[in-house]
Amino acid sequence: MNLSLKHLILSLIIIPFFFSCQSNKVEKYSLDGIIQGSYYHIVYYATYNQDQEAKRAIKQLFKDIDNSVSLWEKGSIINQINQNLNPVLDTTFIECFNKSQEISSLSSGSLDCTIGALVEKYGFAAKARQEVSQEEIDSLLQYVGYKNVIIENKRLKKKYPETKIDLNAIAQGYTTDKISELLISEGIKNFIVDITGEVRASGKKEDNKSWLCAIEQPADSANQERQYNTYIELNNSSIVTSGSYRKYYIDKEGKKKSHTIDPKTGKSVEHTLLSVSVICPSAILADGLATSFMVMGLEKAKEFLKDHPNLKAHFIYWKNNQYQTYTTPNLIKELKSLH
Repeated sequence: MNLSLKHLILSLIIIPFFFSCQSNKVEKYSLDGIIQGSYYHIVYYATYNQDQEAKRAIKQLFKDIDNSVSLWEKGSIINQINQNLNPVLDTTFIECFNKSQEISSLSSGSLDCTIGALVEKYGFAAKARQEVSQEEIDSLLQYVGYKNVIIENKRLKKKYPETKIDLNAIAQGYTTDKISELLISEGIKNFIVDITGEVRASGKKEDNKSWLCAIEQPADSANQERQYNTYIELNNSSIVTSGSYRKYYIDKEGKKKSHTIDPKTGKSVEHTLLSVSVICPSAILADGLATSFMVMGLEKAKEFLKDHPNLKAHFIYWKNNQYQTYTTPNLIKELKSLH
């Protein structure tokens, strides 16, 4: 065998070996973009092959969720339901709806997916915000009630055709959970997923360090620069913060009105609670409960948490002309100051 042929054979052996080594090397990858009207940020440690498959699957997952429960996707299943087209429901819608109903029951109706017509009327969805009279609220409130909708044979049955569904209170948390499950199924165990502020982390970062998530301090206006005073280490858990200090509008009397609607009154919530962060294993549960607590207000939320001691939460509220906080006893040691 001549020398050039030996070099050729050796090269053919080395090149696949080199690429095999490269494809098995674990590196840090990140994904950023826009989804469901806001941002997403995903970081994970994976091999090249795992990364390629994860990116493809995540892109498809985003598309599937938008086509199912997004109010901004014109042909989505949820929009077909709200137009009374009676579509066959997919797995995504069924899972979201069932979890919403579960949290509605758990929270005595503080979370309610049947407020869609009210949200639309206020202009919190795709339309411009507008003033809503008490008469208009009353006319729509009669169609609100999570017990008035049920799934039968993969179709949603509504007691009132006028009822409209809105799953935005848990859709981002659901997305965070599904991406987390997808990464785990690909053998990726160390990651953090942030879908519009609904965060779930697994494993560790480089150097075996925990994932960190800061809790935003309430702002005086929607455009004020974000500030953070506290943070938490996430160890195979989720954190979701819901607040009224950025998501609001100014009514004709100059008063701030929260985007959070109380399903029982049909009005924007009015109390001193500014934000609540919920920590638990599931992002969709944390998402739904954070909204529920914003509807309940501080005192009712505290009573709820006494009956559910496994849950962790941090509240920021306004009292005596200053920000004050309440943290569940099981979270106090985990919450750390940035200063």
